[in-house]
Amino acid sequence: MAAVPLYCVCRQPYDVSRFMIECDICKDWFHGSCVQVEEHHAVDIDVYHCPNCDVTQGPSLMKKRNNWHRHDYTEPDDGSKPVQAGTPVFIKELQNRTFTSGEEILRRMKGEQVTPKYLERQGFNYPIVITEMEGLGLKLPAPTFSVKDVEQYVVSISFGHHKMRETVFCCFFFVFFQPILS
Repeated sequence: MAAVPLYCVCRQPYDVSRFMIECDICKDWFHGSCVQVEEHHAVDIDVYHCPNCDVTQGPSLMKKRNNWHRHDYTEPDDGSKPVQAGTPVFIKELQNRTFTSGEEILRRMKGEQVTPKYLERQGFNYPIVITEMEGLGLKLPAPTFSVKDVEQYVVSISFGHHKMRETVFCCFFFVFFQPILS
C-alpha cells in the first residue's frame, strides 16, 4: 500500500476542505492556517515564500498596487473606471462629503393618513415617519417582543397563511420602526 503524501510544516495529508498555498521556490504546499496566510489575502501575494525559503530568499513578494480606487488594485490605473464602493478612495470621499438632513425628504404623517388609497396615488417614493399610530389598523406586539420572537413565529407557522403574512409585516414594522416611534 502506497504511503499518503504529507504536506506543510504540520506534516499532514492533503485536505480538500482547507486552504493551501504553494511555495514558489521549493514548490511544497502549506495550509494557510499553518503559515499565517489567510485565503482572502493570498490573491495579493505575487511570489509566496514558505517559512523555510523565507530564510534564504527573503519574504514573499506582494503584487504591485497600480490603483487605489478598484478592488483589484493590479488593474492599470487609466482613470477610466469608476471608484468602487469599499475601496480606500471611496471611504475617503465618503468621509469628506457632507449630506443634507434627512428631514428634507421625510414625510411625517399620522397613521390614519397612510392608507392604501394614499399609497396608490402618491406612491412610496420617500420614507414615511408615522407620528401617531392611531388609524394604522396594526396591532403591535408587546414592547418585550424581539427579533428572536419573530424568528420563532415564522418557523412555527406555514408560509401560505394570510394571517401569518399580516403578523410578520406587523412584527417587521414594530422591530425596525419602534425606535422612530418612541
